[in-house]
Amino acid sequence: MIKHSSASTLEYLPPLTELGMVLLPIAPGWGVACLGIQMIMLLKQAGRQLWQQPLTWIFGAISVWLFGVTAIAPYPLESLLGVANFVPFFLVFLAFSTLFNTLERLERLAWLIVAPSLAIAVLGLGELWFGWRTPPLIWQLFGWGLTGEGNPPTRLSSTFMYANICAAYLLMAFLLGVGLWLRDFAWGKLRQSRIFLYLTVTLLLDGVALILTNSRNVWAIAFLGLFIYAIYVGWWWICGFATGFGTAILGASFGQTPWRDPLRQIVPYYFWGRLSDQMHRGRAIEDLRITQWQFVLDMIRQRPLTGWGIRSFTPSYEVAMNRWLGHPHNFYLMLTSEIGIPFAALLIGTIGWLYAQGVLAWRRLSDRGDRLLLFSYLMAFGGYVLFNTLDVTVLDLRLNLFTWLLLSAIWGLGQQVNQAGNQSQSDSQPE
Repeated sequence: MIKHSSASTLEYLPPLTELGMVLLPIAPGWGVACLGIQMIMLLKQAGRQLWQQPLTWIFGAISVWLFGVTAIAPYPLESLLGVANFVPFFLVFLAFSTLFNTLERLERLAWLIVAPSLAIAVLGLGELWFGWRTPPLIWQLFGWGLTGEGNPPTRLSSTFMYANICAAYLLMAFLLGVGLWLRDFAWGKLRQSRIFLYLTVTLLLDGVALILTNSRNVWAIAFLGLFIYAIYVGWWWICGFATGFGTAILGASFGQTPWRDPLRQIVPYYFWGRLSDQMHRGRAIEDLRITQWQFVLDMIRQRPLTGWGIRSFTPSYEVAMNRWLGHPHNFYLMLTSEIGIPFAALLIGTIGWLYAQGVLAWRRLSDRGDRLLLFSYLMAFGGYVLFNTLDVTVLDLRLNLFTWLLLSAIWGLGQQVNQAGNQSQSDSQPE
């Protein structure tokens, strides 16, 4: 039997987890240290249990392959360093899936992700609107600093090194937060007016900050997320408004005359100019995503089975194009070019299967508040999946950690719900 999460109290997580989650967006080094110690403790407690899981052996096989590919990579040092973007996070996933396995703990984790995002939004808005700058001491202590103009200039980046990375973080917090807000507001589970007010203000400022990151990718996913939430709770008037609003923006961005010009008088240039790329005309061909994807596809065709090693795109692209790029703006193509088709398919397929178990658990939950809580996790992780079709988040420590924690929560709860459901079906069958 799966116990329903309480509407009046929240189950606390271990202190190191709580502290680490709060510190991670603002003081990433300290947050990672707390969560790392917690991970070791969880692995020690559940070591024997984890060794018996087939999932552990799958991630182990992928890890061995990553090191094996490094041995034959043309850039072995880069590949070895790139392995750190994967193997430690497999351990994070396995460890924390033993902790995030109840509805109460998932609710607490969601609040620990959403609540600190208000500080990130305020810092980003202050930097962009008021020119906030931080002294060098902040960089030395926390590894980030406000420049007074964002990075790139005029785009909100807050405590993150680039606007797109900040946008991905805010997207995760926003989609989770909308689920918490709807759970309290739409279905009458309000706890305290002050907490609900804090959540409302957080979502509003997160939404403004998302817009000011000027990330087309995040705009589209956030808009789609709100549309899906509106369908989920049956707010059809919002669906109608969103459809009209989205149609107007797309028409202003990509429509043909004579319909396009009147729409451009209504829709702000900030949106249609960015979506149509008229704000940034004359891009070098090497900077276009289609050029990067074609290059990665060529890499895959040359080494379809073994790949070129982790982090091989950047030096390969620089040699061929005389242009440095950190990634090819598509995680799935990048991963396939790095470790080959078979193991890329194994890793992506495993993650897809874990997500599917979460969907199955969602269908088995009976309480609509509990279903919405798990649904918000599925939305947040699904948003990341979509985001990585046009960008790459695995290279950022904080985003990578948040993503694997989300998946560990989906899998951790999914195991409990699905096992309880299977047991219930077994008990109900006549002997």
